[in-house]
Amino acid sequence: MNCLKSQNIQLEGGEYNYGSIFFLPKILRQGKPDIFHIHDIHFFLQGKKNQRKLIHERDILRRPLKFLIFTIQLLILKLFNVKVIWTVHEWNDKYDNGRQEISGIWAIILGRLFDRIITHSYFTKQQITTAMSLSRQKKVCVIYHGNYIGAYENTISNSKARDLLGIEHDKLVFLLFGNIYRNKGFLEAIDNFQKISNHNTCLLIAGRLGELEIGEIIHQKIKASPNIIFTPAKIADKDIQVYMNTCDCVILPYKVFTTSGVAILAMSFAKACIAPNLGFFTEVLDDSGGFLFDPKSKEALLDAMKKAVDQKNILIQMGKYNLNKAKKWDWDLIGKQTVNVYQQSLMRKF
Repeated sequence: MNCLKSQNIQLEGGEYNYGSIFFLPKILRQGKPDIFHIHDIHFFLQGKKNQRKLIHERDILRRPLKFLIFTIQLLILKLFNVKVIWTVHEWNDKYDNGRQEISGIWAIILGRLFDRIITHSYFTKQQITTAMSLSRQKKVCVIYHGNYIGAYENTISNSKARDLLGIEHDKLVFLLFGNIYRNKGFLEAIDNFQKISNHNTCLLIAGRLGELEIGEIIHQKIKASPNIIFTPAKIADKDIQVYMNTCDCVILPYKVFTTSGVAILAMSFAKACIAPNLGFFTEVLDDSGGFLFDPKSKEALLDAMKKAVDQKNILIQMGKYNLNKAKKWDWDLIGKQTVNVYQQSLMRKF
């Protein structure tokens, strides 16, 4: 938000509280804007996640109704000559086994309603362009995810952070961080970590439980593994530095993803990363700062973790490389790029 204010953009509305699917009254009460910039469309389109069969069957009716309400509101904004811009943070349905994908005619309709679409990678741009059958690729603009340098406290040392969590100073520590879902690959990462023969390692898992029962599944998996520490809770902003500065390497074993704020967070804290050699990750990470693995190979994640153990002595160097790379994604630059997208949308139609 500040990066836009510094570009003399007047902002209204701020974060949406997601209490209602009817956003139009709030927008118009504040006066007709030139641009409506939305970051999360899934709340307005999806049904309930991971629910009983009866509720899922009701969603067959609920989702089309929500889609209709959403598109009517966008059409009304466009009748008022308000430009509609969407930043794609999530595209694939990573929460409900693909049952709530935005595809087919829905995607095509949305593609016509948005004046501009912002993605955080060229891979996602291609996905969106194809799914929405966009003939003009200029409608989709790539602006990389901004870094988190300075966004969170980063003053605690590695040794102090480990003391707080009760982890020995000489261990190699892997970190799984962020909201915990099956499709983020945390369960597979735990299984693979337990296959590592080097006992001078530790796996730290920290994040809010995003699905029913997944916490209990993890507890059962790790009950015989004293070198796995599990903190199933949302990590307060002031404590993020404790977990990041405790670890040597952040694991991002995602099976379904569009972007990854955790990857940028890890790079902003100068951490080496393990991630799939696919999509967004291939555009922000490379071999100098990460261990990229083939997500189609069953042994690839384990091999990447073993490689990190074998190359423990260069993990700090890899982390510094990632930090320098993250510095390029400065919010002042992102603010200027976003304003440029706004100006393009106001000047012509696609």
